[in-house]
Amino acid sequence: MPMNQEQLRELEALCVQEEAPFCVAACPLHLDVRGFMKCCAAGKWHEARKILDRGLPFPEIISRFCDAPCRPACKRGGPLGGALNIGLLERFCLSQTKSAWKAPKLPARKGKIAILGGGLSAMVAAVELSRKGFSTCLFTARPSLGGRLLDAEPPPLAALEQAAATLVGYGLEIVAGQPLELAVFTEESPAFDAFYLDLEEFAEAAPTCGFGEPVALTLALSRPGWFAGGQAKDRRFPVIQQAEDGRRAAVSIERVLQNASLTAERAKEGGYRSRLYTDISHIQPSGPIIPANPDRYTAEEAQAEAQRCLQCQCLECVKECVFLRQFKEYPKTMARKIFNTETIVQGTRSANKMINSCSLCGQCATICPNRFPLAETCLAMRQEMVRNGHMPPSAHEFALDDMAFSHSDACRLARHQPGKTTSRFLFYPGCQLAGSSPWQTQAVYQFLGEKLTGGVGLMLDCCGAPARWAGQAELFQQSLKRLAAEIRALGAPELICACATCGKLFREFLPETKVTSLWQTLDELPETPLPPLQSSGLSRTFALHDPCAARHQPEMRGAVRSLCAKLGLTLEEHDCSGERADCCGYGGLMSCANPPLAEQAAAVKRRRQGDKSTHIVYCAMCRDSLAAHGPTGHLLEYLFPQNTDDPAARPNPGYSARHENRARLKTRLLRELWREDRPEETTMVLFVSEEIRAQLEARHILEEDVRRVLADAEGKNRYLKNEAGHRLAGLRLRRVTYWVEYQPEGQGFRIHNAYSHRMILPEEQQ
Repeated sequence: MPMNQEQLRELEALCVQEEAPFCVAACPLHLDVRGFMKCCAAGKWHEARKILDRGLPFPEIISRFCDAPCRPACKRGGPLGGALNIGLLERFCLSQTKSAWKAPKLPARKGKIAILGGGLSAMVAAVELSRKGFSTCLFTARPSLGGRLLDAEPPPLAALEQAAATLVGYGLEIVAGQPLELAVFTEESPAFDAFYLDLEEFAEAAPTCGFGEPVALTLALSRPGWFAGGQAKDRRFPVIQQAEDGRRAAVSIERVLQNASLTAERAKEGGYRSRLYTDISHIQPSGPIIPANPDRYTAEEAQAEAQRCLQCQCLECVKECVFLRQFKEYPKTMARKIFNTETIVQGTRSANKMINSCSLCGQCATICPNRFPLAETCLAMRQEMVRNGHMPPSAHEFALDDMAFSHSDACRLARHQPGKTTSRFLFYPGCQLAGSSPWQTQAVYQFLGEKLTGGVGLMLDCCGAPARWAGQAELFQQSLKRLAAEIRALGAPELICACATCGKLFREFLPETKVTSLWQTLDELPETPLPPLQSSGLSRTFALHDPCAARHQPEMRGAVRSLCAKLGLTLEEHDCSGERADCCGYGGLMSCANPPLAEQAAAVKRRRQGDKSTHIVYCAMCRDSLAAHGPTGHLLEYLFPQNTDDPAARPNPGYSARHENRARLKTRLLRELWREDRPEETTMVLFVSEEIRAQLEARHILEEDVRRVLADAEGKNRYLKNEAGHRLAGLRLRRVTYWVEYQPEGQGFRIHNAYSHRMILPEEQQ
């Protein structure tokens, strides 16, 4: 079932990217310090001033007297060099600029408020309420605004005059220089609907009037409609706390006048501890910029100090994931788009490609401090869209057809070891290893049969991962059910899986089956062949890649490293290995849904370990994906070498060769091991250039499909001819129509072009 809004909010809350930076959260007024620092670092003082004007009610006053509660929260503090001097930067910016932004005044609203006192908290409450459209009147016994700020040396007279002008500009009425009798205001009076008492001017007023102490969250007094704050606790002029009280009181008064809850959704008012996560492990220390003049920076000094800002944010998953970077999202925003795609969006559902492009590898959850389950979210939505008929079959059809081929009699095999009637073990290489390295698959099986007692059976098949990744939950369960039945028919032996994905799925969905990895089995056998490298010219130093499916299989990863050490190989590892392993671009069927992104994923995975290095892997699809971008070998090719060639030089075999290798492997095994008379295959000869072969690969067109088109065309004499004299034939196979441009050549056919589409020809509709 799809998520509801409450479940979505709970999921979104796991992502901390939108949490305030630590300095912003610590600031009671939540000034955008990060944005301010970015502008200062670029020397954009006018833009920096806009941020001060938006965030601070009276920046000339607050920036001068603020005691900087943001500095202890700065991630630059301590061993990274020291917290930024935010206050000095603010004062420099103010000295270089004039007011750059003024909050608009909203239309008039019902309600009249009395502000009693002229200190900073009263001024802030007055400006917040006046510009929101409330009729507001400020009363102070002093001759002018400022309260204890007037006692400063020197007093900020110009800034206070400017503040008074701002207040009047918003329509505030100021009554100053007249003695105030609180009793006048405490009597029943229809003149005002709410009151704010500035305790800086009336320090003992609330208790003596019987109003009690102000409630911390709302500053409400016991008398309805009355609020109080701004108490100065020492001589240091804690203006930031006074400003916070004024803003908090303004929010409370607005809610009272609007008959809204006084307490709802107020947890993040004032200073608080941010949930943001920022990795600082890689940050180099950078000491503070000490100004030549202790009272102010020069422009160069200010810019250099601001450049020390780390611009704190999370984005840890985005830094590593090509999928998130491609779509310019992070988990919270992506989860919302995924949710909206199925519950709100109608028509084309343009987010389908995004949902299908995730490799489902889970690296992001491992990196995320709160383990945001983005892969599970994408998978669940694929399954939901398949159930509702909203997932076009084209995104995953090629992979599902390939899986069906692995399930077919052409490839599938489940046998006891030759000469045995029972199996203690069952070797399960997986469809991709059988397609990529059929010779090593056979060599490993024969070796296991020699070294393990109790019989080693063999099963050639697909674990059903493509169906699961495609959101085809029912098809996946059907595949599992059939596999489970065949395993039971062989006596429920222990599975030895060469593929990390197969092992992972069997452990999760066939818990009754005992599963171990091929690598652990080989590492534990005392007689595992450990041949020397075939040529002294071959590399002995390798960049090791862990497949993403091995993320939570530490025993497998350890066994691989042990085998490499026994081979005398020196391994280079990267941060994105082990539990942080990234995907090669095949997982989750990314390569089907978004081939360019899959290519990018493979290139990034390889580049992280060094483009010039020789790479070694223990996943067949990782090997083939990475081999397209440089020399890459499979560990089995070093344990069970086929010839003297460098395994890392073997190219990516491509879809067609992997497809055919699986069928040929079954035929060869039955003939050579089980001594079954298998007829030799006669295959139509195709002459395909490397350029055309790459084209077929990119278009997901198998050579087998090309042969079927040609067989139909030549058998029925049904083809067209173009100006070049080439033959052009088409044939609808499954749900795809394939077209091939070709011509006879010797005993075979030269392929010039091939493409496919999903249109149904008129004659096929009849």
